This record gives sequence, C-alpha cells and structure tokens, in this order.
Amino acid sequence: MKGLFAAVLQSRAWRFWLGAAAVLTIAALLQWTDTEPAETQNLTLFAYEADRDPGLDPGNSVWERAQPVQVPLSGQAATYAAGGGSVPVVSVRAVHHKGTLYLRLEWDDPTADTSSYRPEDFADAAAVEFPAQAATTVPSFCMGQPGAGVNIWHWRADSEQVLALPTEHYSNAVVDWYPSTEDLFFTARAAGNPYALNASPVQNLVAQAFGTLTPAAEQSVQGHGVYANGKWQVVFARPFSTSDPELAAFGPGTKTDVAFAVWDGSKGERDGMKSVSQFITLSISGAPLAGGGPEDWPWTVAAIALFLGLSAIGLALGWYGYREARMGR
Repeated sequence: MKGLFAAVLQSRAWRFWLGAAAVLTIAALLQWTDTEPAETQNLTLFAYEADRDPGLDPGNSVWERAQPVQVPLSGQAATYAAGGGSVPVVSVRAVHHKGTLYLRLEWDDPTADTSSYRPEDFADAAAVEFPAQAATTVPSFCMGQPGAGVNIWHWRADSEQVLALPTEHYSNAVVDWYPSTEDLFFTARAAGNPYALNASPVQNLVAQAFGTLTPAAEQSVQGHGVYANGKWQVVFARPFSTSDPELAAFGPGTKTDVAFAVWDGSKGERDGMKSVSQFITLSISGAPLAGGGPEDWPWTVAAIALFLGLSAIGLALGWYGYREARMGR
C-alpha cells in the first residue's frame, strides 16, 4: 500500500485525485439538494417537500426553512388601464406537502387596505399566475392569449373580512327597514357569484387574453393573508391533482412558469393598475426541505460523511506527499 501511495505521489497524480474527490463531493451535494447550477442565470423558485403541513399560516416555522426568491415587479403598461407599479418587489417562497403546493408571498405596504365598501376605496390584493395545462406554448404573462390560457389565483384583503350589512359600514346612514336578511335579498349571493359567497379569500380564475377573465369551474384554491409590521404575508394552497385542462398542472419533479401581481389599494390600484412580474420558473422538487425533522437526518449524515471522507483522503494524500518531499524521496 505504501508503495502504491509513493508511486501516485511521485507521478503528481495525487493532485488529480484530490481534484476529482472535490468535484465528486460537490456533485454529490448538488445532486442531494436538487440544485441545478445551469439555471442560476434565470430566476427559479424551488419548492421542496416539507416534513409537515404549513397550513395557511404565513408565520408557520416551515417557511423559515424555505429559500425566498425576490421577484421584481413593474407597472403594467400593456393595456388600459395602464399604471400601478407602486410595489417594486415581492418575496416568494414555495413548498409542497402530501400532494399540495403552497406559495407564500410577502411585500412591503405602509397601509392595510381591507375594505372596498365605499366607491373610493380599493383593497390590497395579490395574484399568482400559471400557464394552463392545455396551453401548447408559453402564454403571455398579461392574461394569456387564445390557445395558451392562464390560471390565476387572486387574493383580496377585503375578502378576509366577514360580509356584513351595509349599515355596519355606513354608521350615519338612515335605513327604515331591510326586507330580508336571506340570500335572496343579496342578489350576488343568490346568483351564485363565487366572490359574494366568500367561500375562500382566493378566487381560482382562468383567462385567454384581456377581457376573458372568468371563475374556474373548480374552486380548489385556499389562502390566507396577514398584515403586520408594514408587510403583507399571503399563503396560497392547492392540491396537485386536477382534471380541468384550464388549470395549472403540478407534481414532484416537474417545472412550470409562474408570475405574480400585487395591488396597493391606497394608491387606487385595481384591475389593470397593478405591479406585475414576468414569468419565472417554478421547480417542484421531490427532495426534502432542508432543516427538517429526524426523517431528514439520514440524508444529512450521508452527505456530511461523504464530504468528510473524501476530504480526509485528500488531506492524507497531501500530507504523505509533503512528508516524502521533505525526505527527498
């Protein structure tokens, strides 16, 4: 064995083997973390598998372990009404758990605009947009186009509030009598308007160009927003599986495009007046989210052991070569 080491060192091949060991170590770590260096030139949001359900709580500790991506926003200028752009960036994190995708958006907003009862009031809002399953090409991030539709999850801050009678918001109004408090009196509810029913603060929408936005047949998206310390934090959640070709498709080991939009109600932003991003890549990984519970430990121990083992071999070869050189061999 000593003769083998001496032969390797004398031929300076130990440098090659040390470099190879380092490359193999780095490759093993990248493979274990599902990192793709070639994609670092493009903005990519990774969704790893969480070891527990984060639920709809933006403050769940699972989100502390998910790497955020800072997505730049700008005003929409493609169609009337052009404008917006008051929110320059939104921070986005993603995980998945037991077949459900979770996205968490966070952005700065000095005011919490949670009511739109008065004509002059507009609520804060946020949206997430994906290409539809049936899209044969990458759609326009501005509401898609014919043959390349988009699936939009739209959250509004006022939808987090409990629907109430107008007199509760207009305290000085004089009303003799409301004929009924049943849904028949609230015509939007009676007509089955999904927003008026307020089943979820998030609407699941589909579109194939401007002017075609409509509720999806499947209202399977949940969400919840919290305002604190001058920031909005909003969680969106939807199961992977869906049979509707107008909706987005998800699954471990898959990728899709995703774009974001934010509205600041106090700036009068609504409809097309908003801050929008272009599409970035959402990569749904089958690898576990780092920093989890005991079930993650075998992977962590294996990676550390591989790194330390290869490093030890490199150090041993280096020390042996140094000693042999000092002895003049």
